[in-house]
Amino acid sequence: MIEAIKRFRLLEKSLIAALLQLAAAGAVAGEEHVHGATADSASRMLQIHGYARETLPGLSTSAAYLKLSNPTTVERQLISVALASEDSARASLHTTEERDGISRMRPLEKLAIPAGQTVQMSPGGLHVMLEGVQLRAGAEVSLLVHFANGETREVTLPIRSLQAEGQHHHHHHHG
Repeated sequence: MIEAIKRFRLLEKSLIAALLQLAAAGAVAGEEHVHGATADSASRMLQIHGYARETLPGLSTSAAYLKLSNPTTVERQLISVALASEDSARASLHTTEERDGISRMRPLEKLAIPAGQTVQMSPGGLHVMLEGVQLRAGAEVSLLVHFANGETREVTLPIRSLQAEGQHHHHHHHG
């Protein structure tokens, strides 16, 4: 009986040591993840950059363009975007399609970011539609980006004037 107790205590000490090592490793990995992220991604996580377009005078609709880089080995699904501070404003994923020479916007339910790849939103293509907003060039807007795995990221984007946007990208109008 005494031998069994000794073995149990040795096992208990080994288990505690292993748990402490796991906790320490989790603390290091946790610094690289946010809101609901899991260790299924490697040591690097999805990177999000972009900008929003200023609102034209008399309008309350604009767009944001994100660059989503997924260095992990797991496909990510962007399922929704919201404005962080605007209660009455809406944000939604859209794509622009051209049929018979006419550009039309179509809402998207989700956007896949394949493992090891980058998805670049741009005028005339994929974008985040912002409705009920007044965005001024030189300011910033914060978006909440929601993923299918439960992760939510807050991203602060600079607001560019249409002139500045034209200098960064070839510009397409869509409606």
